[in-house]
Amino acid sequence: MNSAHRSARLAVGVLLLVGGVVSPPRTGWAQEPVAGAPVSPDSAAAIRASLERPPATPPFDAVDAIALPFRIVFFPIRVIGKANAKLVGQLAKLAKPREATLFERLADEGLRPAFGGLGPRSGFAAGLRIDRWRPLVLETGFSIRGSQRHLIGFDFDSPLYRFQPTYMFQRDAEPHFWGIGPDTEKNDVRDYQLDRQVATAIGTLRLRGLNLIAGAGYQDNRVSRGSDEDTGDLPDLPDDERPYGVDERTKYFVFSASGVFDRTFMVSHQRRGVFLEVGSSLFLGVDGTESDFHRINLTVHSYAPINPRQSLALRGLAELNRGRGEGIPFFHLARLGDEAGSRAYKRDRFRDRDMAAIMSEWRYEVWRELHNRGRVESFLFLDTGAVDHKLTQISFSQLRWSYGFGFRVIWSNQVRWLAYLGFGDDGARIDVTFSWVY
Repeated sequence: MNSAHRSARLAVGVLLLVGGVVSPPRTGWAQEPVAGAPVSPDSAAAIRASLERPPATPPFDAVDAIALPFRIVFFPIRVIGKANAKLVGQLAKLAKPREATLFERLADEGLRPAFGGLGPRSGFAAGLRIDRWRPLVLETGFSIRGSQRHLIGFDFDSPLYRFQPTYMFQRDAEPHFWGIGPDTEKNDVRDYQLDRQVATAIGTLRLRGLNLIAGAGYQDNRVSRGSDEDTGDLPDLPDDERPYGVDERTKYFVFSASGVFDRTFMVSHQRRGVFLEVGSSLFLGVDGTESDFHRINLTVHSYAPINPRQSLALRGLAELNRGRGEGIPFFHLARLGDEAGSRAYKRDRFRDRDMAAIMSEWRYEVWRELHNRGRVESFLFLDTGAVDHKLTQISFSQLRWSYGFGFRVIWSNQVRWLAYLGFGDDGARIDVTFSWVY
């Protein structure tokens, strides 16, 4: 019994010793708070320290090294974009209630003002569309450089079809011309004025996911001296250097047909999907115009999201012109430059019968409005393309490369501002626009 008693006392002693080592004394230690019980100052300090401790920062890795140059490049874009987007947001706040704004009242009266451009090198333009007497439609617009456009017509619109007979007069006051072919020099620029009268009737049949468009019309074109005092005039070139369409007043009957497959849509201000357009136009010379030609054009857009903030955009363009008789007027040739394929070059910088171009963008969201009404996205772009007498004659050395970066402000799922800086063989080019959507 004494032996058993001693063993029991030894076991209890070991347990007490272990308990004393493992369990800390209660005095002076922060204990886990018990529900409903007061928390000691030491416990409160420990809890506060754990809550305020910043999250662990992972080490600098390869992803950060790749992203760092983009962050540096996009820093000024982020600053400008945020300021511009906040301005749009403030204007949106000032426009409330919408029924009380000037533009809403004008729209209710069938008056729709518009601002932007009227054509090549038009400069800033203002216009007004009047459709209060629908289906009658009236439009007029003037630019600071003398370009103008005036239209009268009818617009019969329904969910299944649309029919638009119109007459339009347009004056492009000072577009530029560098020559024909892929190797023209940027210093050989000339300007001209193009007056065009067009009477057309266009019908659209809306099927599920596909629009079929057909039209017929009459076109009267006249070229004269431009209003740009800093360049020479195209009509002043020697006779053997003037392209067809300068000395002649060209008139055509025009018949066109095209199909548009549009599966693009917006998800949280990010465009996604595919767009395809294929068209064909026949120009038949009339009233002494000994020139006929046929045009085929193709446009493809593709938008692929990487995540809700990033996406890739691709645009392909192609055009072929085949003519008989005296030739194809120079202003109807396929064009490359600016919106038509290469953003580092001025609009219509290169012209010839055929053209092919690819435009690509990597888009990255840098700011989103608090109430999710809009966002600012920056982008890097790379474009390439060329013109020549035939597509089969285009070589790699003729490709004109264009690269750069920019930003666009998207508000209510519409592009409100677009600005970019591009670099190419002609140097750097900055452009700002309100209307171009790619």
